[in-house]
Amino acid sequence: FAKSAGEVVRADVLQTHDGRSKGCGIVEFATAAAAADAVESLNGVEFMGRQIFVREDREASGGGGSGEKGEKGEKGEDDNQSKRVYVGNLSWDVAWQDLKDHMRTAGDVSYAEVMTDHDGRSKGCGIVEFATAEGAKEAIEKLTDTELKGRMIFVREDREQSGGGGGGGGR
Repeated sequence: FAKSAGEVVRADVLQTHDGRSKGCGIVEFATAAAAADAVESLNGVEFMGRQIFVREDREASGGGGSGEKGEKGEKGEDDNQSKRVYVGNLSWDVAWQDLKDHMRTAGDVSYAEVMTDHDGRSKGCGIVEFATAEGAKEAIEKLTDTELKGRMIFVREDREQSGGGGGGGGR
């Protein structure tokens, strides 16, 4: 599927400790141009009955990132960023209140949003902002591979600047 954008060097499906798919993966392309083409041509298309979302992976350990993000200390946007987490593999019927309720076991939740398409359909992921960076860290450590409405979710640091697009948020 991804090779339609260019030469694929490696493709991995992320899995839980027991081998179940987390509902996402990483594809490494031979060139930056092929990766950019994949983002442009494959983002939002349907694959095996589900809409997929393709973006550049900025994870430093994957070799594609610069590793500079988050090194500015505890001021400005990076401070808020350290309080936000990305939650993936959400069931289509998870609402922002469900997400907030589930995540509050890790700390005080300031904001929860389930990402939605222009037509209001869930994208299967969300952003949660905690009152403290410790709450976000706790969520990553304790709530990854927990079940929410029948699906095993994953939680990681939010690496997007603005928290992404789409509505559906609430406080």
